[in-house]
Amino acid sequence: MSPTTTTIPAPPQPVGAVRSGVRRMKYDGAIAPVLAFVVFFGVYLAINPGLLTRFQLQSAANLIAPLALIALGQLLIVLIGGIDISIGAITSLCNVVFATQIANLSGPGALLMCIATGVLCGALNGALVAYANLPAIAVTLATAFIFAALARQILDRPGGALSEEIYLITSGELVPFVPISVVWLALIAVALWFFLQRTAFGRQVYGVGSGRQAVQSAGLKPRLTILVTFMISGGLVALGSILLAGSTLTGDPRSGDPYLLNSIAVVALSGAAFAGGRGSILGTVLAAAVLGMVGNLLFFAGINSYWQYVISALIILAVVVIPRLVGFAVRTSTLRRKHDE
Repeated sequence: MSPTTTTIPAPPQPVGAVRSGVRRMKYDGAIAPVLAFVVFFGVYLAINPGLLTRFQLQSAANLIAPLALIALGQLLIVLIGGIDISIGAITSLCNVVFATQIANLSGPGALLMCIATGVLCGALNGALVAYANLPAIAVTLATAFIFAALARQILDRPGGALSEEIYLITSGELVPFVPISVVWLALIAVALWFFLQRTAFGRQVYGVGSGRQAVQSAGLKPRLTILVTFMISGGLVALGSILLAGSTLTGDPRSGDPYLLNSIAVVALSGAAFAGGRGSILGTVLAAAVLGMVGNLLFFAGINSYWQYVISALIILAVVVIPRLVGFAVRTSTLRRKHDE
């Protein structure tokens, strides 16, 4: 009897959509924050197993969700090749608008006024950058002082008229162990992903950052793209400020101060290119979760929360310095190899 051979079927290859998604994640730099989140989450659980209790889950979610939304606003500006220094001041202004107007208007009215405030702030920044051809960093540095002054004019100390109902809607639990702030974040992040990945305008946002002249040569309008991107960014920041106000049940004219450096650190950790044209929604959300968990660990370890600023600064520095060091090492190795040959 002749021997028979058994053929083991090869594992099925990933479908086109999955493979394309993985390639996109690699291009956008999202692989690193995904791995960082998995590793850090495991370390966090080992150090603090109580994270999975209802109270700590909700506390962590209410810390991470506003940061993630505000960082997504910063990501949009980075995608078009800029950076928004006014993002903390916009957060403060929207926060106090929502906290004070909730007493004068209905909840939906205060919500709309808050979002409109963020969109108008973004429109001012966008108009100056797009149509006056001014650098985004200079424009937003100047408007940061204006927005911060307006916030202090509206509310000169922490206060407002927020109620327990607002807390339940923005920061409570949808069902046990499911913080509603995570649900809002997921819905907004998915909507933003579809906007950027599945619409022509979204592709223009990436195009403006990677090659503005090419976008203009194709007959598109990069200036309008920049203006609308700033407006959407302002709307996202406003949504983040609402979750922040709901979780603290107060309006604070300085509530946005920590979010400038933290939002930049999150975008840096997410793998986005500060030159523009590359960035990931998923990577930004997970990077915000990592930075939020760092803050929680510092809190439970009894370490001064200001060390989180140091960590954020080190993240930004590492993202800038490490690629240069790697590039230098590669060039040096290449030169030595050529010399040896």
